[in-house]
Amino acid sequence: MNSNWGRGRFGLASGSRGMLLVSVAVGWFFALGLRFVLQGILPTIAASFPAATETQAGLAVTALWATYGIVQFPAGITADRIGEGRVLVASLLASAVSVLAFSLTPTFTLFVIAMGVFGAATGFYSPPRGTLLTRVFSGRADQALGRTLAAGSLGAAVLPALAAVLVDGLGWRGTLGLAAPGFLLAALFVYRSTRGLDERDDGASHAEAGSETEAQQPSVPTAIRAAARAVCCRRTGLAVLAAIVMYFGYQGFTALATTYLVTEKGFTQSSAGVLFGGLFVVGAFSQWLSGVLAQRARPVRVLAVVAGMSVLPLVGLVVFENRLFVAASMLLNGVRMGFAPVSNAFIIDLLPADVEGTTWGAIRTSLFVVSSLASTMVGVLADAGQFDGALLLLAGLTGAAAALYVALLSTRFSQSPSP
Repeated sequence: MNSNWGRGRFGLASGSRGMLLVSVAVGWFFALGLRFVLQGILPTIAASFPAATETQAGLAVTALWATYGIVQFPAGITADRIGEGRVLVASLLASAVSVLAFSLTPTFTLFVIAMGVFGAATGFYSPPRGTLLTRVFSGRADQALGRTLAAGSLGAAVLPALAAVLVDGLGWRGTLGLAAPGFLLAALFVYRSTRGLDERDDGASHAEAGSETEAQQPSVPTAIRAAARAVCCRRTGLAVLAAIVMYFGYQGFTALATTYLVTEKGFTQSSAGVLFGGLFVVGAFSQWLSGVLAQRARPVRVLAVVAGMSVLPLVGLVVFENRLFVAASMLLNGVRMGFAPVSNAFIIDLLPADVEGTTWGAIRTSLFVVSSLASTMVGVLADAGQFDGALLLLAGLTGAAAALYVALLSTRFSQSPSP
């Protein structure tokens, strides 16, 4: 770890920590919110390209989340070596540039490539966000991550709704271009808060840290081997597998949720968009509440409850025909999002301290590359006339994740990866 970000050297006043938390949350507001803007206005985007199918739309979403996942591993390695703050700022600056790339997409193929570029730019934000907040807010990481992820969920609720209003007048390319200044402002905010942290750490530790830190920093192959050992631990392995399944269901559902409401349940595009935004409002509340509950109960117990409760709304979408019940089922799918802050903090806490960023980046690559395939799977099944079956399959997988968390409850906490 770069000396500016040495473990146990934070000593921040509560106001400084609060500023750091707010700045990271603002960055995540834009990074996650705009990804769901792309999914929320995907029907409008697809309509601008001749003969785009639901399978192709699903493929575009897969490109977005696959590249987001692929870069998690190098993001973790980079954060371990140059510091989380620098990676966060670079990610936001790259995101600002990448949203402008959508203006250069005259064909659907180029649009898919632009989706991948934007996914990669925002992908560098997540691993350093998690490891930084987990250390700065040691003992309250669930709450800090919960608030940050809730900010992202609010972005996913507010920004798609705003885009839906603007897209008719500005077009989808112009609407996406408006996000660039937001990313630039977020980058400046994160830079200022993390630069202040750098200065405080430098004054206390720079003299002693230079050569010692270099000597202690593991090589990339060593870090990769340590990451593999950590994941092979039964407790960590079960937690990662359950998280992969939960993210798979999340990606598969959110990718084409508005399309499902319009094509299968007869909602208008505007009504479906409102419900899609409401989904993330419920998700933000669920993330906040889960983070609070995880401080008072065993985190794995909270994860098992959230996963179990996430099965019924998916089933409800399929079996209900009454629009009120369908709308309620749609909104209650936001409960699933409550697993993320608790799962993130729980897994990070199990990782070796000296390669935490590398290991967490590798895990997140697995999470998002695998889960990114869910949108293509749902799109293929939808084109085959099995949209309902796709949602029921996601419900079954969510039930399997709940069972994995129950299995974790009986796994000894003291178990750790062998050195």
